[in-house]
Amino acid sequence: MPWTDGARVLHIYAVPDLRSEFPLARLIGESRTAMLPFPIAPIGDDTLHCTLEMVADTTADKITADERNALLSALRRHLDGASALEVTAGSPVANRVGAYLDLSPDEGLLDLRERVRAAIREVRGPGALLYDGGRPHISLGYAFDTASSDELQTALRRISPSHAPVRVAGVQLLDVRFQQRPRLNGDTAWELSWEPVAEIPLDGRG
Repeated sequence: MPWTDGARVLHIYAVPDLRSEFPLARLIGESRTAMLPFPIAPIGDDTLHCTLEMVADTTADKITADERNALLSALRRHLDGASALEVTAGSPVANRVGAYLDLSPDEGLLDLRERVRAAIREVRGPGALLYDGGRPHISLGYAFDTASSDELQTALRRISPSHAPVRVAGVQLLDVRFQQRPRLNGDTAWELSWEPVAEIPLDGRG
């Protein structure tokens, strides 16, 4: 399902807590400084995330309260027994769509993703899963014009230390809205906002 301006879609994210993750906050701040000369709309502290999966068969406004509750129940069952994770973010990477932080090691996050996918598949069928997701990462910003990714990568490589620990202690079910916002050069860039639906702590704490 392609993004359309104003569309709302249910997503399941791992959301870092920058209030307690000081090295991560520093790394993200220095990455934003490196991105300043480039046409990239930075993602704000309140919407930084690692996408685990999205419900891609329909928009969030068409999913009833009963259907959301069924999905939440399935997520809780499939995430039961999953442990909190300690992973590493970085180094920052530039590509054609913007900049991001890879998260490693992959195994624990990929296990969370498969558990989430199993829950979505159980409730909404395989048609609700349309993307492969790629490697786990935290996006730093989305490009809205062309520029040299090599130059941005050079700027990002000057950041040291270029890695930070991240704790994944839960996953969140969110109602995410995508909107096109104007930029000073007349272009537009995607921005997202969300409304929380539920949080599922890991290690059986919820």
